[in-house]
Amino acid sequence: MNNPVNDCRLLIDGKEYGGWTRLEVQRGIEQIAGGFVLQLTQRYPGDGGGAVGALPPLQLREGLPCQVYLGADLVIGGYVDDYETDDTATSAQVRLSGRDKTADLVDCSAIYKTGQWRGAKLEKIVADICAPFKITVLVAPGTNTGDVFKRYALEEGEKAFDAIDRACRLRAVLVTSTPAGELLICTAGTTDSGVALIEGVNMLKFNSRHSWKERHSEVTLKGQVPGDDHENGAAAAHLKASGQDAEINRYRPLVVMAEHGTSTKALADRAAWEVKVRMGRGKRGGCTVVGWRTGKDGQEGALWQPNTLVQVTSPRMNIDRRLLIVSCSYQLTEQGRVCDLTFARPEAFALVEGVGRSKLNAKLNDKTQKEKKKKGDGFTPSWELTPPNPRDLRGSER
Repeated sequence: MNNPVNDCRLLIDGKEYGGWTRLEVQRGIEQIAGGFVLQLTQRYPGDGGGAVGALPPLQLREGLPCQVYLGADLVIGGYVDDYETDDTATSAQVRLSGRDKTADLVDCSAIYKTGQWRGAKLEKIVADICAPFKITVLVAPGTNTGDVFKRYALEEGEKAFDAIDRACRLRAVLVTSTPAGELLICTAGTTDSGVALIEGVNMLKFNSRHSWKERHSEVTLKGQVPGDDHENGAAAAHLKASGQDAEINRYRPLVVMAEHGTSTKALADRAAWEVKVRMGRGKRGGCTVVGWRTGKDGQEGALWQPNTLVQVTSPRMNIDRRLLIVSCSYQLTEQGRVCDLTFARPEAFALVEGVGRSKLNAKLNDKTQKEKKKKGDGFTPSWELTPPNPRDLRGSER
């Protein structure tokens, strides 16, 4: 018997559609829009196999506003992107996929009056970009959005999300969406999930990646500022600062050129950031747990949530520490309800104000944009991925 706490329900114009035989709902801090894929296969009456429910509801179509619930929990507030049918003489298959309201920011161009702001706070700029899309902008409690921008301008043909993301990175904050489809400005979470992930207890399967490829024993930042006779002097024209990764026990230096004029303190902050973020990206993993919820057998308690901390203990993954849940994929297949969790060291999502694009960031960001296309622009459900899609961080800045 189905537990209503864990039923998946699609609401369109107040009308509920249930009975989905396969589904995947995905949320995470690496994507601005959560997504869903719902599938229903039914037999026609009189085919010898017995009728299974009603015929596919013909009033469903692409573009409709919708809400997706797992039990009483809203997980997606957005629109149907695709409505697909696959029929035979005796059966019919319906497949719906869609995303949060914020998906329009991924797909569409940013348009705002003259295309520039002067003396505006980050949240004002983001709200102005989101206003035509009727998307509400929220700032998470405790999030510092920094000083006003002396000047901020859209780039010609820039997508709305790209413009928002670029501004957010200049103020050292992340941007994602809420289940209701609002845009949320936040930082890496500090709230604990209250549940531990333990090998041999509640992990069905698990994977990890530990890498030194992008880590260095010392990262040195170099920059230039104009020298003058009154303030900086000729010696101040060339500045540098460095940071060390104590876990790297062999000689692996890296020199990064700062993208614009700066100060010694700013370079020191940037060097420390480079070390921390590279360290965070070097340790990443994931696991599958029974059910969608944190309680007993995955059937009770709160839904697993991205941007929360969890204690992960797994000798075979060589992990025993608190990690940040990066994404949650709630799935229903023939094997039942499971949730795929991806986690990483919280340092991977550390940001520093005013950081530009280093070579590492450019490379990781380019990979991430391709991945975002797969996951944010109508992701392929995991039951069709062979092998599973790689999960790259969106922690680099533009």
